[in-house]
Amino acid sequence: MKNNISKDMTNALMVWFDKHHREMPWRGSDDPYHIWVSEMMLQQTQVSTVEKYYSQWIERFPDVFTLAEAKLEEVLKVWEGLGYYTRARNFHKGAKYIAENAVSKEFPFPDNYDDWLRVPGVGPYTAAAVSSIAFKYPAGVVDGNVKRVMARLFCIDTNIAAQTYHRQIFKIINEGFYDHHPGWVNQAWMELGSLQCTQRPDCSTCPLKEHCCAFKKDKVKDFPLKIEKKKIPTRFGAAFIIKQGEKFLMVKRPDEGFLGGLWEYPGFTLKEPEHSYLERFCRKNKIEIINELKERAKHTYSHFHQELTIYNAELNGKWENSDWTEYKLVDEVEMNKLPKSKITINISKSDHHS
Repeated sequence: MKNNISKDMTNALMVWFDKHHREMPWRGSDDPYHIWVSEMMLQQTQVSTVEKYYSQWIERFPDVFTLAEAKLEEVLKVWEGLGYYTRARNFHKGAKYIAENAVSKEFPFPDNYDDWLRVPGVGPYTAAAVSSIAFKYPAGVVDGNVKRVMARLFCIDTNIAAQTYHRQIFKIINEGFYDHHPGWVNQAWMELGSLQCTQRPDCSTCPLKEHCCAFKKDKVKDFPLKIEKKKIPTRFGAAFIIKQGEKFLMVKRPDEGFLGGLWEYPGFTLKEPEHSYLERFCRKNKIEIINELKERAKHTYSHFHQELTIYNAELNGKWENSDWTEYKLVDEVEMNKLPKSKITINISKSDHHS
């Protein structure tokens, strides 16, 4: 059976959306830059968190040209705390590409899905969101919420993480816009998944229950297909608070790669425990431990937990290590200006940092 979104379904969805949608600072804007900012921030991040960052970002980088001209370090600083820093680095690269290829200052942006896909750091989700919302281009947005809605609506028992499923949903949505604005239809499907067709939905108030295969078969709990989540590993390591006078030694990670371009305390994280590594690291970097602190610094990323033992330490000589691209001694004021990861911020805020 072909899975089709009927005109009745889209109409019912849009009536529901008109009544129940949340207000957001970027919602209703057709400025491609504003939409792009919000979509980059909303990936893997809650709306309530993004709202605060969004306004700060627009204030500091009001247009794509300002962003393109900014230094990466400044971009990362405004992004600080939002996590998944690859998004910020990609956004910066994408802005430079747009600025370099702009036809004019007034109309720098591509107006269709395929051209948005050529922008560095822009994938199918962002390309569809920006082109449909800003330019009414008929490209379906497929996020986690939409995947869940479609799996229930049509009883699709495919692994929702599979690329084939993604392509299938993209095609279904693309054929279901009818005479509605594609950008608003996309937002309505995402909102339905966010507010109504949640992990534990209240089907009694759903605008699409009479069309929903899973509801009619009383199998809502069976969709989407449950994917067993891999247990994520814990990686252990150390961070060294090295103070010289009133200043702290900070090191900068390479721009590319995990937490690229962020500043941190010298230290390490190991994939596998290695008991002699601490001693070797200290010897190699002329670090002398003064004392170990009681509390640990902890953070969970998408693919591992990190747990760091914190040491007060000093240097016997000059810092030399090519694993980091730069190092500097900074006081508290300078420290606050550096872009840092959450775990580094937590270490710098703690009591022993004085």
